[in-house]
Amino acid sequence: MTAPPDQDLDPRRAAILAAASEVFARYGFRRTAMGDIASQAGLSRAALYLHYRNKQDIFRSIVQAYFALAETRMRAALAAGTDPVTTLTAAFEAKVGPEMAPLFESPHGEELLDANFATAADIVTQGEARLSALLAAWLEAQRDRGAIVFDGPSPAMAATLIAALGGLKHAGGSYAAIRASMARLAQVFGRGLRPS
Repeated sequence: MTAPPDQDLDPRRAAILAAASEVFARYGFRRTAMGDIASQAGLSRAALYLHYRNKQDIFRSIVQAYFALAETRMRAALAAGTDPVTTLTAAFEAKVGPEMAPLFESPHGEELLDANFATAADIVTQGEARLSALLAAWLEAQRDRGAIVFDGPSPAMAATLIAALGGLKHAGGSYAAIRASMARLAQVFGRGLRPS
């Protein structure tokens, strides 16, 4: 996963996260050392430690920046006012955006997904909850105006959508294959939500 751009992030820290993302994709989480990240970022190890305590701290910062970007993109996708299939396609692409391509293309992708949950589980849980809340609000608003129908509470439906999307990431495959699967998933859910 490449580090997503973060407007609020210090440019030096943003460059470190971008460099670290490349190194993690190349070597995996376990084999990556702070020296590798420092070298890729054009810094000494000592200078790198002025910004981040360790590789776990760097990895957590990448995950945090990713969820901030995904949330911004998903908010925009859900506000577009398009039909359910188009909206869900855009929302899914907002969550699994192009910065995720190196993760899926890396031979260490599965390890990085595991590291994501082991090293940044709290950030992932909070980020997924924020994305789920955005989807739930969209679902509820669309149901209230009669544009979609479904049984049960909107938070439960949103959680189902997020879980299904997460399942695609764990199925493996290239980023192009994941995007194709996301489009199919959006079609299934989007068509299923349309009123008869």
